[in-house]
Amino acid sequence: MQAEKETQRLSAALSQQLLRAYKPSSKVLPKIAALIKTHKKFLLTTHVGADADGLGSQIGLYYLLKSLKKDVRILNNEKVPEYLENVMPVKLVGFLGHNGIEEAAAAKLLKDRFVFILDSSEPHRSEKVGELFMALKLPWATIDHHILPGKKEFCVDPSYAATAELIWDLYRHMKVTIPKAAALPLYTGIVADSGNFRYPKTSLRSHLMGGDLLSYGIHSDYVYRTIYESNPLDRLKLNARLYPKVQLLENGVVYLPVVCADREGLHLGDSGTEGIVNQLLAHKGLKAAALFNETEHGELKGSLRSIGDVDVASVAKKFGGGGHKNAAGLKVREPFAEALKKVVAELEKL
Repeated sequence: MQAEKETQRLSAALSQQLLRAYKPSSKVLPKIAALIKTHKKFLLTTHVGADADGLGSQIGLYYLLKSLKKDVRILNNEKVPEYLENVMPVKLVGFLGHNGIEEAAAAKLLKDRFVFILDSSEPHRSEKVGELFMALKLPWATIDHHILPGKKEFCVDPSYAATAELIWDLYRHMKVTIPKAAALPLYTGIVADSGNFRYPKTSLRSHLMGGDLLSYGIHSDYVYRTIYESNPLDRLKLNARLYPKVQLLENGVVYLPVVCADREGLHLGDSGTEGIVNQLLAHKGLKAAALFNETEHGELKGSLRSIGDVDVASVAKKFGGGGHKNAAGLKVREPFAEALKKVVAELEKL
């Protein structure tokens, strides 16, 4: 225990030395700061299927706005995934639908607010929440690290490994101290979207930010286990059903279709297949992997991953999805089997 405390002390001291010399340089930070100074009431949302980076950056921005005495609420399409409930302040995250906020009440909640869409490219990726604020003609902007067409409402910097990194920088740019309540969500977001500091966009800046957040008393092993090693036993049973269905294309792309029947009798929520696509890619000779879930409405929802210069975002965008070169998502509102054929045809071109 004494050795651990000494390690934490030295780590914190080193972080502080580096932090004193660090200055945020992203050109989007002044744009975001100007929007914050201009408006008083805010709504924060993220893409459907909220993940650790989307939620972590929302929570981080929530506390920054609160520090500036702003009126701020969070509203997503669904509640916080079960596997993230211990690292995100669940009570702060409002959500639509069953056991959540009804759309009529949500419309009242949104009134006169400026909307920040975090870790997402466009309103349509926020689905019902996006439809609500667009119908109300509310002003909005995205805060993201995914490459997008240049539009004035976009605050996007693809040099960041995670949107949570951008929010960390925003605190520094606006000279606001990160409160302890925001540290764990931000760190979790960075760990998740950097692949535990392994993905290509992981930088010295990523490690500097991570080191700073660890100085708040966060246990990195706890966050790692939460994201990567907290699967229920039913997940093991699901894997046994799924792996015989894996399909390998001639161009080194692997994909796995998951239909509703595969999940029958298993107590797994919407995030039940989280991370499987990364496991598929962890085999020699593969350049890309895809996992396709059949939704409760019989449509297709997909997660795409790749290595090197293989651009899976280009495939996702053809179906209205988005993401970055090595990690992207899509949703096709067509019968699962038909949609699967179309997406696989595009994967064969990679």
